[in-house]
Amino acid sequence: MRPRRRPDETEPVEAKVGEKLRRRLAGRARLFTVLRRASPRLTVLAVATAVLAGVLNPIFTLASGALVASVASALADGIRAPTPRIVLLLGLASSVYVLSLVLNPAREAAGDALMRRVDEHLALRVMTSVVEPSGLAHLEDPDVLDRIAQALGAVTAITPGMAAYYLVQLWAQRLQALLSVGIVFVFSPWWAMALTVAHALSYRFRRWHWNEVTNVLHGRTDLLRRSHYLREVAVESAAAKETRIFGLRSWLVDRYRTTALDTLEPIWRQRRNGGMVAAAATTALLVLEGAVLLAIGRAGLDGRLGIGAVVVYSQAVVAASNLGVFNDAQVYVTEGTAALRVLLGLEEEVPTAGAHLSGARSAEGLPREAIRFERVRFHYEGQADDVLDGLDLEIQAGTSLAIVGENGAGKTTFVKLLARLYDPTDGRITVDGLDLRDLDPTQWQRRVAAVFQDYVAYKMSAHDNVALGGVEHLDDRAGVEEAGRRAGAGAAIEGLPSGWDTPLSRELTGGSDLSGGEWQRLALARALFAVAHGAGVLILDEPTSALDVRGETAIYDRFLEMTRGVTTIVISHRFSTVRRADRIIVLEHGRIVEDGTHDVLFAAGGRYARMYLLQAARFSGEETVDA
Repeated sequence: MRPRRRPDETEPVEAKVGEKLRRRLAGRARLFTVLRRASPRLTVLAVATAVLAGVLNPIFTLASGALVASVASALADGIRAPTPRIVLLLGLASSVYVLSLVLNPAREAAGDALMRRVDEHLALRVMTSVVEPSGLAHLEDPDVLDRIAQALGAVTAITPGMAAYYLVQLWAQRLQALLSVGIVFVFSPWWAMALTVAHALSYRFRRWHWNEVTNVLHGRTDLLRRSHYLREVAVESAAAKETRIFGLRSWLVDRYRTTALDTLEPIWRQRRNGGMVAAAATTALLVLEGAVLLAIGRAGLDGRLGIGAVVVYSQAVVAASNLGVFNDAQVYVTEGTAALRVLLGLEEEVPTAGAHLSGARSAEGLPREAIRFERVRFHYEGQADDVLDGLDLEIQAGTSLAIVGENGAGKTTFVKLLARLYDPTDGRITVDGLDLRDLDPTQWQRRVAAVFQDYVAYKMSAHDNVALGGVEHLDDRAGVEEAGRRAGAGAAIEGLPSGWDTPLSRELTGGSDLSGGEWQRLALARALFAVAHGAGVLILDEPTSALDVRGETAIYDRFLEMTRGVTTIVISHRFSTVRRADRIIVLEHGRIVEDGTHDVLFAAGGRYARMYLLQAARFSGEETVDA
């Protein structure tokens, strides 16, 4: 990812102020653009209700002042019955008041609908930005993950949709305040300007203080994500067994409390730092408003203003205070537009980050001849040592290759490169002589079917869990059931309450769960379904680790039948699985140290043979062999 731009500390104050203003205005403009894209109709409705709400209060102020003046004039003339003017003004004030009562729920309803529409619109944009790259680098980048959390409002619990909701309220408040200042201007331009300047300074300070707090908060996004993770572990069902068996319940609560307090203490400190200044600013503003009200009162007492004008100007002074208010609405708009800015940055940067894999050549029908690793080196971002160190390997199309080696030897990284979830740091991988970097990554990945060691247990129906291996063929019920039968999952699924339509989660209505071995069979069925619909490379990373010996034997008795004509890569610590492959390689420190068939490698008495004998001794009860 490109480093985020930091403000130049030597930049003149005027330039910084101008830049902040431009950013704020740009943020509001971007938010308004999002509103229009999310729902033009709701945006028009929200803006219309905001404008109307902003105008109604000054109208009520003028109407009520005129009404008070008319009543006072009538009483002074000895008139005790309502005059036509009084009736008219009373009707106007009452109508405005009733309209405002009706308008508020309508404005809130429109804002709420717009909020949900905006959040849905932007959530889809975040998902699109994150899933668009074919690689994985961005999903293993803490900075990107922090920014995804910020864009979705997970840090402050404020989303751009909430900003949209409160932006409508701010428009109403600002319009009401500006019109009220205009009314005060009629009484005294100087007092109106004094109020405007004072409220602007008050707002500016409050905003600055909140920004300082927010900067501290965003700077601790990583810690917040950690505390949120502890909270999720404490309440989610997946971890419930271990948290109870190991007595982690109190520990999780205490650790969450400690982590949250450590995270929030600097934020609270920053809030306290500006508390006294905020109190002083508020006091000064109250004194100024009191002075204006006193001037209006004196003008009324000495006859320069009638009682109606006193009522109007006094209400206008109070309403003008909305110019300086930095309330929850401002906070929501500020935080929401900040989240939107992060989201737009993700949209711009993620597609060009290391996760973006180039290539446009068709991968249709590949491989037909061979896949070759040519002096391939690879290290993960931030790591100095290579995981794969000049790896050379040729895999003939349609054959099976088993990879063995100790943990950390580079087996899983080998699979990630083969599936083109990453590109090599150095060297190249070719498919039928074509550099894998030149192939369309999405097309190539659709040519690969995989059962990963950390396969996904989708909380969907059993049918969907298999059919996702070939999502374009989601309606192929017969193919799904055949893949399940071949993987040995058919009997278990058909015994569920709704068979293949059963949701595989007890958290869902009518749902059931599976054992670890049954889930693994279902993952294998998903890969076989992908093979049935065109995948030409099958990757099995510890594909039977959750199965018992009998289940594993049943799977691999049909192994050659299931993978005939498919280039198959098997990673396993179970040598009863490995020995069935056409070819076996032993990886050590990212290099191939042995290569051959089971019989050849066993006869050579090297690393493979020692590992094989060590595992065999566990089952035979014989003395172990030093590996």
